Amino acid sequence: MNYSNFSKNVLSWYNLNKRDLPWRYKGNSKKDPYKIWVSEIMLQQTTVTAVIPYYNKFIKKWPNIKKLSSTNIEDILDFWSGLGYYRRARNLHLTASIINNEFNGVFPNKESEIKNLPGIGEYTSAAIRAIAFNKNDTVVDSNIERIMARVFYLKDPINKIKKEIKEYAKMLTPNRKNGDYIQALMDIGSMICLPKKPLCESCPIIKFCRAKKSSSENIIPIKLKKKIKPIRKGSVYLIISSDNKVLLKRREDNGILPGMLEFPSYGWSKDGSEEIDKKILSIDDFKRKKGSVSHQFSHFNLLLTVYEKKEFNVNDINGMWIDKKDLGNLGLPTLMKKVFNHVNI
Repeated sequence: MNYSNFSKNVLSWYNLNKRDLPWRYKGNSKKDPYKIWVSEIMLQQTTVTAVIPYYNKFIKKWPNIKKLSSTNIEDILDFWSGLGYYRRARNLHLTASIINNEFNGVFPNKESEIKNLPGIGEYTSAAIRAIAFNKNDTVVDSNIERIMARVFYLKDPINKIKKEIKEYAKMLTPNRKNGDYIQALMDIGSMICLPKKPLCESCPIIKFCRAKKSSSENIIPIKLKKKIKPIRKGSVYLIISSDNKVLLKRREDNGILPGMLEFPSYGWSKDGSEEIDKKILSIDDFKRKKGSVSHQFSHFNLLLTVYEKKEFNVNDINGMWIDKKDLGNLGLPTLMKKVFNHVNI
């Protein structure tokens, strides 16, 4: 099959149908690598719908690399609450500091320089270079994987042929307007070439799609079944003082939920090695709450048993005592918000 018009069809469709996303340049406005980088980091493991409100607030609060690098990491972590995968926030802050100090605040465009920045792997580097700098990098996300698998009717499980898919994507990558082309494919994957029940009759590249010609668009791509996640169990302690203050602490900078605020918890890291104040464990009249709090992480599911202690003397434990009425304004991670709601305090 002749694919010479593939990118032309994709770009023509994009000019008329592209999504209005806040990090995309509009009209004659100049592309901003900073905004594209922030959006790409936020979009890792997170949907566009979930990212947009966070992105808009983030850019308003930290409109450039200099502002971001000079802020306190705790402020960024608290802002990130609810978006998940909190190491991304740390990497944004660290990368902003590196760019500010080593590149005079100007986002680099060389592949080797971008790849060496924290939190930026092969895909994110290629996406930034293609979209922000119009470089001819091959970009393959889940949407583009699905499109390539259907266009070329790839019958092997998609999990096992990622290298082959990238070669097909590279073959179709145009020499010009690569940034628009990549975003167009992402939009086609999100709006038309859907994982289930693709809208083939609206697709600008239907004539190139071998899966459609074989009536296999609902079968391709083939995916291996996901492994069942292991279950971890732990405990969380909600300690409330006589003047309605609640004990919080910050988690360690490594591991799960690094640097985030939490009610003291214990026993649910991979090796169960996290430390908790011995004074907390020595309290013998905790009230165990009915049920448990469940939460899904990328590699495991968690069940937390909740223990509550009221009328506690704040002088007995040193820590961060926060008024109950202020908890809703803090950057608690989703897991701790679930704990908060579980006890209805």
